Amino acid sequence: MARHRYKDDRDSIWDIAASLIGLYFLWLVFLYITDRTAYWRQFWYFVVFLVVVIAGSFAWKEFRYRRKQKKLDNLINSIKQNGLEDDVKNFINRFGMHKGKDDWKYLDHSFDWEQLKIFRKVLNEKGTQLSLDKWDDVLSLLRNYIHDTGEKVIRDSISLNPKKFTDLSGPEFENLLYRLFEAMGYTVQPTGKTGDQGGDLIANLNGQRLVIQAKCYSGTVGNKAVQEAIAAKRIYDCNRIVVATNSSFTKEAFELARVWNVELVSGEKLSEWLLQYLKESWG
Repeated sequence: MARHRYKDDRDSIWDIAASLIGLYFLWLVFLYITDRTAYWRQFWYFVVFLVVVIAGSFAWKEFRYRRKQKKLDNLINSIKQNGLEDDVKNFINRFGMHKGKDDWKYLDHSFDWEQLKIFRKVLNEKGTQLSLDKWDDVLSLLRNYIHDTGEKVIRDSISLNPKKFTDLSGPEFENLLYRLFEAMGYTVQPTGKTGDQGGDLIANLNGQRLVIQAKCYSGTVGNKAVQEAIAAKRIYDCNRIVVATNSSFTKEAFELARVWNVELVSGEKLSEWLLQYLKESWG
């Protein structure tokens, strides 16, 4: 299989500038050896040239950055207008854990190039205008969504008030589960959907792909949550289902979970796992 290479060209202007400065410097060395008078005259020209090149490089880099940012903003707007944000997030969650040597990697994600080609093709078929000649568009788009999701997880995790489940909001409870399953050895990704969508986290380990439904309730959790998680299993292409809560489950929820092989994690069991894997006492 042919290897794919992607080089971020953000610093290419510096390579050009360094080459020009290097050539001019060699010319000065030659003059210093052969003609000292000409050398000193050219030396001051070199100083001016150096200032112009450096200033021009900064200006060009800023111009290119703003142009790329504007292009990325337009792509994101196109994704939103065409209702494709869930497609992008699902692709990241489903295919961002490839382990190939030549994969494109960003943060804790790794993508196969052939799958990236298909992803780019699908988005274009659905109304986006990603470049087919260069990788900049699709990779910038993925970097943006991966970075935003990671930053949200970190920010929400920092704001967690430890020890009491009752102090946690729904998103904070999801982040607690995120940290727990990571400590258990899973690679974990948020689905990007909040509320009763059936799946809040996707966890992968040794071929096992879990969809995790997080229920931060003050009362007992009924079979509706189990039904939502069962539906999410197909949506996120998972082979295991987990419904976790800070509370407890109804009898009907246990009966449905037994039929569909859904793992229910009550607040009591969750507290045990948190103490075992995170060394944190919750209740």
